[in-house]
Amino acid sequence: MVNIGPMPFHCGSPLEEPEEFTTLRACPGPLLLRTAAGGEGWLVTRYDDVRKLAADPRIGRAHPCPQQAPRLWDAAMFAPQSNFDTEFGDHRCWRRVLTPRFTRPGLRVQWESAVPLLDGLIDTVLAAGPPVDLRQMIAEPFATRLILDFIGIPGEEYARMRAWSDAIRVPDDRAVAEAARSAILGRLGELIDHRHADPADDVLTDLARALTPHGPLTREQAVEAAGHLFFGGHETVAARIAYGLLFLLAHPDQYQALHDDPSLAAGAAEEILRLAVPGGSWIPRYAREDIPFRGSLIRAGDLVVFALQAANRDPDRFTGPDLFDITRAPNPHVAFGHGKFYCLGADLARIALRTVCEQLPQRLPGLGLHAPWAVLSTDKERVTGGLGTLLVSW
Repeated sequence: MVNIGPMPFHCGSPLEEPEEFTTLRACPGPLLLRTAAGGEGWLVTRYDDVRKLAADPRIGRAHPCPQQAPRLWDAAMFAPQSNFDTEFGDHRCWRRVLTPRFTRPGLRVQWESAVPLLDGLIDTVLAAGPPVDLRQMIAEPFATRLILDFIGIPGEEYARMRAWSDAIRVPDDRAVAEAARSAILGRLGELIDHRHADPADDVLTDLARALTPHGPLTREQAVEAAGHLFFGGHETVAARIAYGLLFLLAHPDQYQALHDDPSLAAGAAEEILRLAVPGGSWIPRYAREDIPFRGSLIRAGDLVVFALQAANRDPDRFTGPDLFDITRAPNPHVAFGHGKFYCLGADLARIALRTVCEQLPQRLPGLGLHAPWAVLSTDKERVTGGLGTLLVSW
């Protein structure tokens, strides 16, 4: 085991990657490292290795003994699944049900509602006057309303669900975190049940309709699907929006370029996805059987951690990997993962990011950081990271 760690590593600056990655990417294949939870796991940092192992059918989310499984951190957010024998079938089943909802026609309402929703939030920012916290006034409410409404969570439940969501992202008290996770899944199950009598145009209704007597989903599978979307949804997108705005404002020429040419927004969103990585995108998985890989033997049950941030700065794949360039093309990042667990909500996240990149430079052309980016602190308490605040002036 290499004497580096424990992982996950912390960034010295919000615009940089952990310094350990430069050394680790130079090593052939994955390396066995200590984890913050006190165990061991294989860290995968190179772009090609991430893609190969993420697509390998011998890698999964479940563990045959989840209570004894090695963990990256002691938080409920990425606890191993317990459906080891059926996980791939369960995953394919609910994903097949929801895929139409995540196509462009299925996302029509979100495309149409994103701009007026963001415009209203920008109006509030302008009325408040500088300085304002863009994380609190733009990123969080925009992502929450866009994504939780898409899932089908009533607005009056946002605060309670977000409080539970916060609890599962903190590696502190596992009992509290597991209770919060159970509460979220329990409430999602109740909301799915309610959709039988009160259908709507949302994800929970799709799941409820799949629970007919001869439907493709069991209730457990439907709740699992809703949980994956909730856990990987609003908080992750909110953190990414705030981080993306930080990168744009730390590179004012590129923010100005978006003001001058809003058509650059799609490329800006992709570069934000590649480089602006709150929390480092540490993705824990488990080997389902022994895997010989690049001179190492990953044994069944071992923790395998994909460092997507490191892969997206791999100099063997990206020219000038540390440069933030909204015109970068092509940009084959792995921000949404790869293979069987590729993020189903990728296009929904893109809607959120593109809308912000299109609209904010038009409404606030003189926007700038209220303090130098180097003094900003990242949230080291939550496993999903992010900025504590993003104060701006204009």
